[in-house]
Amino acid sequence: MNVFRTLLVILEAACCLALIGLVLLQKSKSEGLGMAFGGGGNDSLFGARAGNVLTKATVSIGVLFLVNTLILGILFAGSANESLMDSAVIPTAPAQQAPAFPEIPVQ
Repeated sequence: MNVFRTLLVILEAACCLALIGLVLLQKSKSEGLGMAFGGGGNDSLFGARAGNVLTKATVSIGVLFLVNTLILGILFAGSANESLMDSAVIPTAPAQQAPAFPEIPVQ
């Protein structure tokens, strides 16, 4: 089971990096950061409908990311028998004696 969790965590990280890359490469109205990383070459590589290819890839990897996150949440939530707060050791300060004040006579 731990191997399965590890593979899902690696898939989650790969989806995150892929989503970051795809979002940065997409064209925006002002061309955004896509041009800084050579995003202008997408037109010749994928044809005139490059925006659709990148958009479909972003949506599909985004769905994969959300499903993977849901599965990881269920797996990790079901594995905890007790809360971290149940096993936490709460430090206590030693009791301090209050300073003795002399009694002031009331007149």
